Amino acid sequence: MAETAGHPWIGFDTEFVGEKYYIPVLGLLQIIAGNDIYLVDTIKIRNLDSFLSIVSDPGVLKITHAGDNDYRLLFTLFGVTPQNTFDTQIAAGFVGYNYPSGFGKIVEKELRVTLAKSHTVADWEARPLDPKAVEYAIEDVKYLPALHEQLTRKLKRHHRESWAREENRKWEVPSFYAVDPDKELFSNDLVHQLDAREKVFLMRLYRWRIKIASELNIPRESVLQSRYISTIVRATKGGANAFKANRTMHENVWRKHLESWQQLWKEPAAPEERAILDGLVRPPQEDPEREWTMELLYHFVKKQCLEHEISAALLLPRGDFNRLKSGSDTFDHSLLEGWRAELLGSGLVQWLREGGPVSVHWKDRECMLKM
Repeated sequence: MAETAGHPWIGFDTEFVGEKYYIPVLGLLQIIAGNDIYLVDTIKIRNLDSFLSIVSDPGVLKITHAGDNDYRLLFTLFGVTPQNTFDTQIAAGFVGYNYPSGFGKIVEKELRVTLAKSHTVADWEARPLDPKAVEYAIEDVKYLPALHEQLTRKLKRHHRESWAREENRKWEVPSFYAVDPDKELFSNDLVHQLDAREKVFLMRLYRWRIKIASELNIPRESVLQSRYISTIVRATKGGANAFKANRTMHENVWRKHLESWQQLWKEPAAPEERAILDGLVRPPQEDPEREWTMELLYHFVKKQCLEHEISAALLLPRGDFNRLKSGSDTFDHSLLEGWRAELLGSGLVQWLREGGPVSVHWKDRECMLKM
């Protein structure tokens, strides 16, 4: 790592095991610097401070592919925030590739190299590692420098270096990695069907599941499956008899946790809990006219992307657009600023922000749209 820190750039990737844990286990770290590739056994070597200092060093460029998951994991495990990043998946989205595109596809088209992807689901905790898994791990970083050079040339040709840099910069602030402990509560339509006390209990139930999962480091679904949530909210106040009358949940599940759930049910609501629930916003009533208008606008967005060879999913991901379409307070309005606003133009951005009604007039085989 001392040698690596002297390079102006590094490429890296991580292999982790997430399906068995609440907090994923980092199983392997791959780094390329200059002509050297390093595989770091993160099961044996737990102190990664020397590598993490490189990640947070603005003087060293970090090259990744789909680095979102890698940086999230490093932030979760070590609290480190990257600086000076370049992501080949993001860069590819600015030069004509669909977003997100796989590493193998971009390498094949840009470098004429075909990668073997047979070990994408290898057990990265296993020791010794399968030799083919090691080969796969090497390939995941081996071509990052050449891909960076190729995509950078294309970005320059399209005058989009600053756009890619702006998009990468979002990973370089701690707020990007903030996790809302009540995200599940706000995203579950069930909460709008409950009375005040049931809403408090639902919030506590989700938090209880996270607490147990965190303490045992197991997936939340292993603590309690989501499909049981609504049954528990309805039945807990009725005790064991209410669960016996409901055959949708196995008896072992509710008997194991019923006492804990009933304690959560009985406790009066705290001011902090009431404040959170006061922030709940009911979904807006269906508005077919607005839905049609916003869908029409999204097709204009896609048309702009087609003309400029930029992936629409990179410019305005469908999930974010759906939040904009619904009028949700959770829509991130920064998604209509910066390079996106430059590409779309002020008129379309204003239209997206305001979402006003559209009138359509057909005449002599021409279609006129007015806002």
